[in-house]
Amino acid sequence: MKKHRKYKKVIMAFVTVLLLVLIVAIGLYKTGIYRFDFLKDIYKKVDFQLSTNELSIPQDALSFSVYDIEDGEYLFYEGDSQLPTVASLAKLFVVDYALEKTDLEDIVEVNQEVLELVPAGSSLANLYAGEYTVKQIIEAMLVPSGNDAAYALAYHIAKNELGEGYTAAEYIDYFMAELSEYLIEAGYSKTRLYNDPSGASMQADSHLDDINRVALKLLNYDFVKECIGKSEFSIQTPQGEFTWKNTNEFLDENSPYYNADVKGMKTGTMASSYNIVVLYEEDGKAYLITCLAAHSNEGRYKAVQSAINTIIK
Repeated sequence: MKKHRKYKKVIMAFVTVLLLVLIVAIGLYKTGIYRFDFLKDIYKKVDFQLSTNELSIPQDALSFSVYDIEDGEYLFYEGDSQLPTVASLAKLFVVDYALEKTDLEDIVEVNQEVLELVPAGSSLANLYAGEYTVKQIIEAMLVPSGNDAAYALAYHIAKNELGEGYTAAEYIDYFMAELSEYLIEAGYSKTRLYNDPSGASMQADSHLDDINRVALKLLNYDFVKECIGKSEFSIQTPQGEFTWKNTNEFLDENSPYYNADVKGMKTGTMASSYNIVVLYEEDGKAYLITCLAAHSNEGRYKAVQSAINTIIK
C-alpha cells in the first residue's frame, strides 16, 4: 500500500511540475521574453479554449443563431433587425440558383476574358482557362471561396441563355439581374447582391433568415457536404489537378480553432466584417451555427465555439 502511495505522489509531483513549466512558459511567451513558435501555438490553443467558456453574443457579432436541424428549431437567435455585409456567403445563393439552372456534369468553358473581371485582391481558386464541370466550379466556390469560380459560373449560365455576341461584363450583368429576380421568387427577400456574383461588394447584404435557409438547402446535396467537410479538397480536370485549402479554420488540425465535430460550411469576409456558417455534429445531432459581422477573424471562431460550449453542450 505504501509503495502505491509513493508512486502516486511521484506521478502527482511530476504532473504538477509539468503544469507549472507550461504556465511559466506561456507567461514568458505572452510577455515577450521568449517567443518560440511551439509556445506560440500552445498559447493560442489554450487561450482559445479558455476564452470560449462564456457566451458573449451579441457583442461578438451583429447577428448570431444556433439552429437544431433535427428538431427544426432555434436554440439561440439574435440580430433580427440587422442586415450585415454578406461577403462570400453570397456564393451560397449563387450555388443555389445554379443548381436550378444547370446539371452538375455540364461543361463550363472558363476563358481569360471573364477571369479578368474578377476584382483585385479576391480569394481565388486559381482557375486556368479551360474546361470544368459545374460540380467542380461549385466546389471551387465553396472550398477556397474562389471569386474566379463564381464569375465563371455566372458567365456560363448567362451565355447559355443569351447565346453568343456579348461581352463578359454584359453576361455578368445579365446573370445578376436574373439572380436578383430569383432571390425574390425563392423567398430570399432580405438579400441584395447587386452586381457581383462573388460577394465582393460592400453594398451586398443579407439577413440571418435567408443565409440559414439557403445553407440548410445546400446541405441536402451530398457533394456539397463532402467538399465543405475537408480541410483540403482536390479535383482532377483537363487542366491538371487542383488542391485547395478550406477557408474554414475549424477543419484545420493545425489551427488553434480546430474542432473535430465541425463538418464545415462557409466563411465570408469583407473589410472588418467576418462571417461564418458552421455545420456542427455531436452525438448524432446536427446544428447550424451562423455568425454574421464579427469584428475579427478570431472573434467569429470564438463566438461559434462559445455557442458550442454554452448552448449545445
